Amino acid sequence: MTPAEQLKQNSVTLASNAQHQDGLAAHRGEALDKLRLLPFPEKKQEAWKYTGLNALTAGQLERVAPALSADADIASSIPSLGDCLIVVGNGVLTGQLPAPNGLSITPLSADSINDASPDTFFGWLNTASLSHGLLLKTEPNVKVAGIVHLVFFNQAQTPCHATNRLQIELAEGSELTVIEHYIGSGPILTNALTHIQAGANSRLTHYRLQSESADSLHIGNLQIDQQRDSRVDSSQLMRGNVLRRNDVHVRMLESGADLAMRGVFIARDKSHIDNHINVEHVAPHCHSDQVYKGIAGENGRAVFNGRIHIHQYAKGSDAGLSNNNMLLSNEAEIDSKPELEIYNDDVKCAHGTTIGQMDAGQLFYLRSRGIDAASAKRMLGTGFVNETLHAMQDEAVREWATQWLGEAL
Repeated sequence: MTPAEQLKQNSVTLASNAQHQDGLAAHRGEALDKLRLLPFPEKKQEAWKYTGLNALTAGQLERVAPALSADADIASSIPSLGDCLIVVGNGVLTGQLPAPNGLSITPLSADSINDASPDTFFGWLNTASLSHGLLLKTEPNVKVAGIVHLVFFNQAQTPCHATNRLQIELAEGSELTVIEHYIGSGPILTNALTHIQAGANSRLTHYRLQSESADSLHIGNLQIDQQRDSRVDSSQLMRGNVLRRNDVHVRMLESGADLAMRGVFIARDKSHIDNHINVEHVAPHCHSDQVYKGIAGENGRAVFNGRIHIHQYAKGSDAGLSNNNMLLSNEAEIDSKPELEIYNDDVKCAHGTTIGQMDAGQLFYLRSRGIDAASAKRMLGTGFVNETLHAMQDEAVREWATQWLGEAL
């Protein structure tokens, strides 16, 4: 049996053991049937060409993460970034579900879970092993005050698997700001699936912060569906760990949808990051702008695959994709692949990517002014991503991100 076949068998067994009778039983069962038919991701598949999953042979797909102990120190790991804090520990809700006016926060149920098919093998594994999930739902024409800070805290001493599920539904004319924050440590695999539905004329400010420790693993799926005249502003920040893979799929389903998506990823030491972004312009007269910046040092490996898909009837589409990258050492590696797939002539599209080293002249200038090498590199690295950070709307998140990413440099 090959490693991929063994990991596939472990995944199916993990999902089979998660089957039990409750409101989500039917969804789990359907996902398990699908999971059995899918091949396990491996490098011979184009989408996984640069990312191997041998790290999972340590046992992350063989057991579910245990409940956190009562003395687990969660509070000290959570920065104060929002007005409404909700914590999910190893896949299980801890504490109450406070909700500001105009927003309901409830556990996912058979009636509320979205039926949209997951895009990937691990998306189906997420549904097949799902026991707990959260639903955020706004009221029509209401601007929800403050920031909702959702923390997914996953921690373990031995290899295991944690399922995190988040569903956000914005009603027509509503506005919401959400931080989706992943924290934790240990050889635990976070398998996260977030599905966002932006209703007509709604506004969403979304932060996806991945700040787990270097010894953890994370495979995430983010799916966004936009309706007429909706606006989604999504910032995704991440530092490398043993394995980090993010699949982002956006569908602009009705005219006037607007998407601003930006990201910063930093891979140091022997860490690995792989971002796959797919933005589909299904309807006419939609606008999307993607700006991602990556930094890799030591033996770090970073991958970026950005795709813009203009459908046949999506005339008047305006789409842009930019991925700029910086290498801090000769051993680091960044693989960037921008893609355009266009089936309509009446569109405006642009894409580009760059990969270079830190400017030796700028580094020399800072050193000649008495700044030590480490501080000089941190200053230049922070300056490289500042454009992305300054575009973030909320000051508390922006200040935290600047310090956190600065520490990675």
